[in-house]
Amino acid sequence: MNRLRRAVGLPLLAGALALVACGSDEEANDYVDQVNGSQVELVDEVTETISGAPPADPKTAAEVATELEGVFVATADELEAITPPEDVSRLHGELVAVIRGVGARIGEAEKAFSSGSPQRAADAARELQATTTDLQSELNALINEINAQLPE
Repeated sequence: MNRLRRAVGLPLLAGALALVACGSDEEANDYVDQVNGSQVELVDEVTETISGAPPADPKTAAEVATELEGVFVATADELEAITPPEDVSRLHGELVAVIRGVGARIGEAEKAFSSGSPQRAADAARELQATTTDLQSELNALINEINAQLPE
């Protein structure tokens, strides 16, 4: 079960969201501050959840996955409550959807970990690792696109 830590933690922490503040545009700067604040909380909560010994069995992995799913759902809800500048409204919605999607994928893995099947748990860990890596690329692209759309 050592894979859960690698599958969920490392790719997400390595490519943390980071928007860049925008000169004198107060609305854009407020948006950047709010999104970056949510990102810091996400990284802190993920780090806290996966710190310590890696899950030694599927039951423990399921417990960690349940906690992580909650972290991503809460972050998606928090991001959804932020009113983005009009220029990035669509992209912000995509950002929320990707974060929510990570939570859903973790929830799917939790079900496999809870199934009692070592094979299902191992398969879920591998799938989660691949999916998380893909989603990280998508998140990075979205952040770059949002930064490009924000006024300077």
